[in-house]
Amino acid sequence: MGPGNGLGKKNLINRVEIVGKGAGWTEERTGLHELEFIETRRNWSTDKTSHDTKGTVNVLNLVEGREAIVESPNGAFDAFAVHYAETFIVPAAVGAYTIRPVGESEGSKCGTIKAFVRSGQM
Repeated sequence: MGPGNGLGKKNLINRVEIVGKGAGWTEERTGLHELEFIETRRNWSTDKTSHDTKGTVNVLNLVEGREAIVESPNGAFDAFAVHYAETFIVPAAVGAYTIRPVGESEGSKCGTIKAFVRSGQM
């Protein structure tokens, strides 16, 4: 990749950007190139955090913490536990859902990485 191809070094570096922050949680965009149709976000929290599928399937992996519980505030699905390194899918039709540390992880930091199709890309 030479200097004449239009792809500078800035496009090759994984630039992590904080896109949201509150009491006990942080959400980061992981820096995939803007031309990729997949968006990836890392979420770090010590308490319950709210998520929304926004009409597209969400694929997540618990990357930090021993255990978390995924719940639907409106009863769209039964709550389920996820454990470190497990991948789980939240269907597009679910809409709102929450993730919170439980068990050994209660009160400590949990992290997920979430992938979804960027809006307008389907």
